[in-house]
Amino acid sequence: MMRAICEREDARWLPARHHYALFRLAAFLRLRFAKPRITPGVLLMIDRDQSQFENYAMSAWFTATLTCFVAATFFSTWPVALALLVAFPIAVALSQVTLVILALTAAPLWARFIDQGGRIGVVSIGTMMLVLVPTAYYATARTWIRWVSWHVLVLIALNALAAVLLFFLRGPIARLERAYEDERAYDDNGGRSSAS
Repeated sequence: MMRAICEREDARWLPARHHYALFRLAAFLRLRFAKPRITPGVLLMIDRDQSQFENYAMSAWFTATLTCFVAATFFSTWPVALALLVAFPIAVALSQVTLVILALTAAPLWARFIDQGGRIGVVSIGTMMLVLVPTAYYATARTWIRWVSWHVLVLIALNALAAVLLFFLRGPIARLERAYEDERAYDDNGGRSSAS
């Protein structure tokens, strides 16, 4: 059952509305110091993929990183600026084609045989492999692409560290989110849900 918070604009910082650990940790810290903002007509869904900023930031990061890897793989002898310029549309097309292929082939099999709940997992894993495989390959390179690989590895390490911190903060996070749900929580049928 998907839940929603009504009329509390500051609920956009609930950690449950973010997917990656770094964003969940930042949201928790932001919410700890946020003042309540009552805004009539605001309805915020409590789902881990509801943060616009997180979605756009991750999309931009993914596209920029994949562009660098395409440039280093196919245009390594070109000047870097020109290689990146040519690699950008290829990276966008590559990610979209991969997304469509995974959604049409691997995701239905994943949903049928492995995870009955959804198909997002296999598509996420597949698209992240577009970045993680070249990251591992280029991490020891002697050109500029090595720095791109290391920035990916550092972000993965920071996200893992944030996940560990969130594990220890799960009690305060649960209490904070319960306080929001107790005030104005609605279920996915539009009715008032019982406070938990």
